Amino acid sequence: MSKIEYKYSEDKILADLKAYIDKTYGQHYKSDQQDIQCLDAWIAMGDATPTFRNTAMKYLWRYGKKNGNNKDDLMKALHYVMFALHNDHYKGK
Repeated sequence: MSKIEYKYSEDKILADLKAYIDKTYGQHYKSDQQDIQCLDAWIAMGDATPTFRNTAMKYLWRYGKKNGNNKDDLMKALHYVMFALHNDHYKGK
């Protein structure tokens, strides 16, 4: 199998996204008292996907406005898109 030569840095972007996501797991997504995240509550309430979509839009909307072309805004938007993918296409599989 030949190695794919990505024209648009997809391999680097995916590696950066993974590093960004790995970093978030040690930060703010879990409470100290329990292994439940706010995302879990949204899923349990049944309105997670619109919340994930809207949050991704928020980060895309502010890209270029808050701290300039802030790469973290794009990473956050991609992360919330991944939450939507999980909720609608991967959860329970």
